[in-house]
Amino acid sequence: MSGVIGEIFARFERERPRLEQTVDGLKAALGRYDGIVLYGAGSSGIALLLALRRAGIEPLCFADGAPEKWGTVCMGLEVVPPQELVGRFGANILVLVCINTDGQTYCRSFDEALREGGHSGVHQRLHDCGCANVVDYIALRRCFALFRGDNTGNLPSCPDVDCLAEHRDQIARVYERLADGRSKEIYANVLTFRLFGEGPEIPTLAQEEKYFPRELFTPSAGEHFVDCGAFDGQTLRDLLALTGNRIGAYYALEPDPANFERLEQFAAGLPEKLRAKMELSPCAAWSGAGEIPLYALHGPGSFAAPYGGTQAAATTIDGLLGGRRATAIKMNIEGSELAALKGAEETIRRWKPKLMAAGYHKTWDFWEVPERMLEAGYEIYLRSYMHHLSFVFYGLEGY
Repeated sequence: MSGVIGEIFARFERERPRLEQTVDGLKAALGRYDGIVLYGAGSSGIALLLALRRAGIEPLCFADGAPEKWGTVCMGLEVVPPQELVGRFGANILVLVCINTDGQTYCRSFDEALREGGHSGVHQRLHDCGCANVVDYIALRRCFALFRGDNTGNLPSCPDVDCLAEHRDQIARVYERLADGRSKEIYANVLTFRLFGEGPEIPTLAQEEKYFPRELFTPSAGEHFVDCGAFDGQTLRDLLALTGNRIGAYYALEPDPANFERLEQFAAGLPEKLRAKMELSPCAAWSGAGEIPLYALHGPGSFAAPYGGTQAAATTIDGLLGGRRATAIKMNIEGSELAALKGAEETIRRWKPKLMAAGYHKTWDFWEVPERMLEAGYEIYLRSYMHHLSFVFYGLEGY
């Protein structure tokens, strides 16, 4: 393989012996402590827990800053208040902060991470609680085997590098077919970070432009918008702000019961004429109709998983619309984007809506999400909103 992507992979193969840490090496590093605690009982914390358990490493507990989680059980581990950690487990514990960072500072060892810190507010609070050893979860990324195979969760800083290497030809083809130079630069730089844990600066847009990048398109007052992962109405708020509270139609899918309740409350406060154009569905966007297990976090990050304790109704976009028009489909659904795209094939074929799909939740989304769009005849653009951590593939046709 030649070209930009080939050069990145060739460099990785040369430098891999220097970059990689074995599972035994990781266990030895963790053995310096009297146990580990995962701070953040959310999607990233759960994903890291599963990775650790596959390697035979069992944390002591979760800790979390949200009082409503204290005393609950997450994946078999108690969620402990941060201020109780040292009293219960001693001062020589290691706290792994399972919150996705902004991609700016990455450390190559525990010692460096302990010196550099991370999320300043979170780290300071934990230190104030007596926790002397605090690092961000990315400190484990060099143990490639830890993240190999079952890439179930939201750990974009710790991809399955072997999966990336096995699909280098597909990654190269996606790169070559991206529609502009900015997209190619972002794609190559994200790949570089995923393989090396560092790399060139990734061009990043403001969060306010997520799903609506000004340089690519402007939403119209006549949008027929399908919002997969509608959460509490945040994307709807942004859409209405950009269109002057005018839409053609709005279809929301949100399977988390608490999030759906907040979405309904927001919609209830809108003018009646606007509400009449909206259809809110407490369902997950999926490849078929039925039920799926959902790990409901009652906030951002709820995701479909075999171990999810909530049975959520699922539907396809094709089934939801029943042939009705769509001009735009947004998907940020924690790794279910490929399933949702499959369930929207007829809508995409018939109406060619603008597509906005997150591509960072699972390792293979990095190439499979844009591949699906390319197969449907779209031009593909890539824009980042949180460096390597949060990026969206845009499928546009005729804009």
